[in-house]
Amino acid sequence: MTEERHWLAKIKPTRNSDHPVIVAWRRRPISSRVGSRRFRRRLLIATYAAWLLVAVGVKFLSFGPLSQFWLSSILLWSNLILQAIWVVRRTIINTPKLADAELDERMVQIRNAAFRTAFRSFAVVALIGWIVAMTAIQLQPNSQGFLNAYLIYFGVALLATTLPTAIVAWREPDPTEPEPSDAPSAG
Repeated sequence: MTEERHWLAKIKPTRNSDHPVIVAWRRRPISSRVGSRRFRRRLLIATYAAWLLVAVGVKFLSFGPLSQFWLSSILLWSNLILQAIWVVRRTIINTPKLADAELDERMVQIRNAAFRTAFRSFAVVALIGWIVAMTAIQLQPNSQGFLNAYLIYFGVALLATTLPTAIVAWREPDPTEPEPSDAPSAG
């Protein structure tokens, strides 16, 4: 009986006629789906995978006629675009844009925990990246060695700017749906 009621609840009359229309899915814009943990995790994986594809593409292009300037420009612009996806998006956990003073205690704790975790992780990654980049320059003192170092530097820079937001996006649970009210809507 409850399944029947649930199915019947999806039948709604349209505004212009009395004929019922079955609502097959909720039409929600992509901005409201950001609250989904699954969507956030997919976006996170896609962001870092896209950067890896750019890095592999730049490395592949380095064997061609492109100069070091153009390869560095491709890396710079791809980093800026991918950083903008995460750094500019403060609404990744379905919260409005709030100043730091307007955050409630839970949001402050989440932010601080993300920064602590990001700092611990980033310190290790930066140290390893620096050692690997210096080794790459020593082993290949030509333009390929410098390109390898640039790839590592840009990867670490991307991680530095996006890691706290990525940690919050990965950890934060799905938002709870508000309970539908039984009162008829006006309009």
